[in-house]
Amino acid sequence: PTPRAMSGAPDRPSTCAGAGGTGQTSAGMDAMTSALTAYAGVPVGTLQTAAGSDSTPDVDFNDVFSLRRPQNLVSGLSSGLQSTAKGVLAGTAALFAAPYVGAQQGGPAGFAKGLAAGLASAIVLPVVGVSVGVTQIVRGAMNTPEAIHEAHSGKRWNKHTRTWVQDDLVKESVFLSETSDEDIIAAARSRAKAGGRTAGVQDYLNGNGGDGDDAENDPTKSVKTTEFYDVLQVPVTASESEIKRAYYLLARKLHPDKNPDDPDAGSKFQKIGEAYQVLSDQTLRKKYDASGKDGLKEHNFVDTSQFFDALFGSEQMEGLVGRLQLATLAVAGAELTKAETRLLQERRVGRLAIKLAAILDGFDVDKPDEFVGRSTAMTTTLASASYGTEMLRIIGFVYEKQANEFVNDPVGGLGTWADLGLRSTYARFEQARGRVNSQVNAAQAGWKAYSVYRAGEAEALKAGADADKSDRAKQSEGESQGEPSSKESSSDAKSASADAARAKYTQNAMPHVLEALWNASALDIEHTIRNVCFKVLHDFSVDKKKRATRADALTRLGRIFQNAKSPDGAKPDAMGNLEKAMRKAFTKNEDGGESDEEAR
Repeated sequence: PTPRAMSGAPDRPSTCAGAGGTGQTSAGMDAMTSALTAYAGVPVGTLQTAAGSDSTPDVDFNDVFSLRRPQNLVSGLSSGLQSTAKGVLAGTAALFAAPYVGAQQGGPAGFAKGLAAGLASAIVLPVVGVSVGVTQIVRGAMNTPEAIHEAHSGKRWNKHTRTWVQDDLVKESVFLSETSDEDIIAAARSRAKAGGRTAGVQDYLNGNGGDGDDAENDPTKSVKTTEFYDVLQVPVTASESEIKRAYYLLARKLHPDKNPDDPDAGSKFQKIGEAYQVLSDQTLRKKYDASGKDGLKEHNFVDTSQFFDALFGSEQMEGLVGRLQLATLAVAGAELTKAETRLLQERRVGRLAIKLAAILDGFDVDKPDEFVGRSTAMTTTLASASYGTEMLRIIGFVYEKQANEFVNDPVGGLGTWADLGLRSTYARFEQARGRVNSQVNAAQAGWKAYSVYRAGEAEALKAGADADKSDRAKQSEGESQGEPSSKESSSDAKSASADAARAKYTQNAMPHVLEALWNASALDIEHTIRNVCFKVLHDFSVDKKKRATRADALTRLGRIFQNAKSPDGAKPDAMGNLEKAMRKAFTKNEDGGESDEEAR
């Protein structure tokens, strides 16, 4: 992968506007970051990201007082007021906290030093906050004319690069071909392994991790079978770095997205993944070298991404929603940097936009029934997936509202000011209301799960206490009759009673946990689909007439999706879906992998 692709740098396949002067601004922010760091007495090394990622600090001046380029006057006011408020609050906090901390660490002398530092902070920080606030408001006002012009031309404000960009799906496809998601995730997992950590839930369950040192390979060593080595096209004496490189190259070559016409692409990609999972782990590799796949029978490989795909039906709907963020986090966990997480999401949106554009471009205004027929058949198939109906309705809702917003939006869309932009504003409002409902539902489900968990813990304590009390009574009765007492059996009875009560409430909490996970995934899907639709409808690689046709097709497709019905009127079975997902992630066949039917 290229350095640009791996770093998540803002070298995107789009045309940027208004980037002038960023070098001087960046240098100024770096200087202020260093000054604030030194003033706070924080070692510079603590602000760096994990070794092996990049040298960009995770915390800088912008995390306290934002000097990021404001989009317009409104964002400038927001940024300025926030910086002012932060300065006042930070100064007030320092005035009281510094003397207290100084007294604890240095006694009276420390208190005096802390008081001096607190007074200085109470003066300096509000002044800095107000200065930054005024600067941001002025910059926002100056950027407003440009913002009006660029928005009317259909460009998008990139809040990460702080520039206006125009989406071009042709250039997007070129950008996506330069690397793969697996390259990015593998890099994060390699960092974790080098540090002796597990990258995510998947590596934890599979027992992967370690110091990452290459095993000493005897040039004359023999292995029971070379199947996995042959799959990765490496010799049995290959080092860990050679195995890693071979996997990267094959993953990019065999990825299903790059081989849409090969029906066996998914199976081939899965085989190299299985081989890499074994040969990249020194413990599993030794077992495989000695006994082949028979040596791995006791090791149940877990693919957590497949768990979430199966649980929420995104496996069948990958072409519409991509890989869920929950699945990505389960694979790579906290090892992913902010830049890598953002890049993965950008790639996900780009892929989905290209696929959606291809679907919409099949719409013929002279033969709309053909498109409706294909869309209806696709809806019927996808509705049978786990959470398929719910997911289709969410996607369809966003499709219709995004198309409606684009058609009626006088700023960057096809609308006029005849209705004062009310129809496009209402479409945005409806989407915002849906997001709020999902957030509230997720919070309620999370609180219910937590409440049931707390009730379970209380019941477990009560059950343990009752079992202990009952056992003591039996022991007293036995001692009065001259029978020996057993403390070990008493402890076992107490533990068994507590575990039984805890298991009961855990089972009761599971539906609420699944509901919370689903609502979190629904928010992820809604956010992703909204960005996908924007790219498709503001694609500068096609003319405005084509974009209008896409909007018409998107409206029709959205309405069809919203009318999706479960097969035979079946209701969602949360626990049944969970069991299927667990089998999908944990079960393997006699050869140590999934069956061909499951893989498909």
